[in-house]
Amino acid sequence: MFSSTSTTRRARRPLAILAALTLPLAVTTACSSDDTPATQADSVTITDQWVKASDKQMTGAFGTVANTSDREVTLTGGDTDVADRVEVHEMAPAGDGTMTMRQVDGGLKIAGGQTVSLEPGGNHIMLMDLKRPIEAGQTVTITLRFGDGSTREMVAHARDFRGANEEYTPGHGSSDTGSDG
Repeated sequence: MFSSTSTTRRARRPLAILAALTLPLAVTTACSSDDTPATQADSVTITDQWVKASDKQMTGAFGTVANTSDREVTLTGGDTDVADRVEVHEMAPAGDGTMTMRQVDGGLKIAGGQTVSLEPGGNHIMLMDLKRPIEAGQTVTITLRFGDGSTREMVAHARDFRGANEEYTPGHGSSDTGSDG
């Protein structure tokens, strides 16, 4: 005759074996080091950010964007309360041999471990259809958007700047105006 104690022991034995077999897997998974950030925005640091003060329809935002992951990220645009549109722009050769400003087709790709400078006369973030002038000393918050839909805030101070003598005029880079500049 079997006692309830021996039946209980036999019923617990398969559970103990199952636990013994799965414990190493659980510990390995919990202790594994997956340093890959969850989103593209998590992979990015932004430093030295600033915005060109302007009383025109457009202005540029600049800084340094570092991709700290080992996978490519794509900066595609953004949003801000000071402008209707935020686009990523570049300076590129025009058909006549001059350089023209235009929206980066497909977004600005930043390879894993690479740093990209956003600067006047080069790659930059365009704030288009400004809702009000941006004055020197003002703080501007831009929510940058990445290829996977993730976002990261960039807070920048506006400053007067005439350095590259770039002129941000309506129609430059706008995909809905038909302009190539």
